[in-house]
Amino acid sequence: MAHQKAPQTPRRWARWTRWAVLSVVLAGMTLLGYLHQELAVDKPAGVDALCPFGGLETLFSLVTTGAMLKKVAVASVILLVATVAMALLARRSFCGRVCPLGFLQELMGGLGHRVLRGRRTMPAALDRPARLLKYAVLAGFIGLAWATADLAIRPYDPWVAWQHLTSADLITDFAPGLAVLGVALAGSFVYDRFFCKYLCPMGAFLGLFSKASLFRVTRTTANCIDCRACDKACPMNVTVSAVQKVDSPECISCGECVTACPVKDTLAFAGPGSRRVSPVVAAAGLAAGFALIVGATTLSGHFDWTAPSFAQSVAETAPAPDGSFDVGLIKGSSVLAEVMDAAGIPPETVEQVFGVPVAEQDRPIKDIKSVYGFSPEDVRTFVEIYRQDPEAAAAFVPAGE
Repeated sequence: MAHQKAPQTPRRWARWTRWAVLSVVLAGMTLLGYLHQELAVDKPAGVDALCPFGGLETLFSLVTTGAMLKKVAVASVILLVATVAMALLARRSFCGRVCPLGFLQELMGGLGHRVLRGRRTMPAALDRPARLLKYAVLAGFIGLAWATADLAIRPYDPWVAWQHLTSADLITDFAPGLAVLGVALAGSFVYDRFFCKYLCPMGAFLGLFSKASLFRVTRTTANCIDCRACDKACPMNVTVSAVQKVDSPECISCGECVTACPVKDTLAFAGPGSRRVSPVVAAAGLAAGFALIVGATTLSGHFDWTAPSFAQSVAETAPAPDGSFDVGLIKGSSVLAEVMDAAGIPPETVEQVFGVPVAEQDRPIKDIKSVYGFSPEDVRTFVEIYRQDPEAAAAFVPAGE
C-alpha cells in the first residue's frame, strides 16, 4: 500500500505557532516579573497573582470563607479556570502550549539535544515510579496550603524563583525555589521537560482531567509505517506508536508527535465522533481560547494586571476596627511611606528611628534597607510596638539585616 507524504507547510506552521505563543508568554511574564521587582508604584501584579496554581491553593479558603489567601488575586483563580477548560478540551494543553516554565525546559532540552547529540530517556525502572512524585508534591502542597491558609509552595516554586532573579531577596527568601529551578533546567538538559515529568504539581492536577478530555491524539494504524518518529518527537516520552488513542495523563497535547509524522492522515487531534482537527487549528485555537478568557475578564475588570498598593492590600484583608492590620503584609517590596501612613506613624518618627530622610521614604523597603541598616522584620516589629506605646517605639533600635 502506497502512503501519501504529509504536507510540510501545515506541520511547519503548527510548530511555529506553538513556539511563537510560548515565546511571547515567557518573554511577557519575565518582563512583568522584572518590572514588579523594579518599579515602586504602578507596578504589574506579582507572580502569585499570575499563576494558576495559586488559584488551586486558595480554592479551599475561597469556598469555605469567601476570602482568598494573601498574595493570591482573582486573576489566579481565572487562570485556574482557563487551564482546567483547556484540560477538558485537550488534556494538559496548558503545559504544552502556554506554560512558560515548560518552555524554559524545552529550550534547555533543545540545547541538550545538540550538545549530547540526541535525546536521552530515563531508565524505565526509575522513570515509572519517579513520575508519581508530582502527585505527592501536589497532595503535599495543597494540603499544607489549605491547612495553614498560606501559599505553602511559594519558597520552593521554581517559577517564583525565576520571577525574583533580580530581587535582593532571591537568596534569603527563595533559595529552595532557586535550587529546584536549577535542578529543573539541568535535568531538562539531559531529559526533556524534567520538572514537568517528575515534580510539577500543576501538571499532576491537570493530568487528572485526561480521561474527560474531548480531544486527543489519535493514530490510524492502517496508515502507520512504524517509523516511530512520533515517539522520538514526544518531549514527555509517551509511546504514541503503540496506541490508537493517546490516553496517557503524561500527554501535554503539544502536537509534536503529529507534526513529526511523515505520513498523511496517520496522526491527528480528534474529538467526539472522530472529528479531526488540523495541527494548525489546534495550535491557534487552544492559544486563542486561553487568550479569550484572559482578555474577556480583563475587559470586565475582574483580571487585574497591576499590583495593589499597600493601602489596598490592607483594605482587602479586612483590618481590625481600630485600623490595625496584619504586619505580615509588610514585605521588602512595600513602600516605606505607604506602610507608615497605613499604621498612622509620622514620617519624622520614621526618620528618627530608621534614619531614612522623609524624601526617601517613598521607596520600597528592599531598596533602602541595606543603606540604613534595617530589615523588613524590623519594620514589622516597630509597627507592632508603636501600636502599643508610641513613646517606646521612638526608642526602638533596629537589629539590622
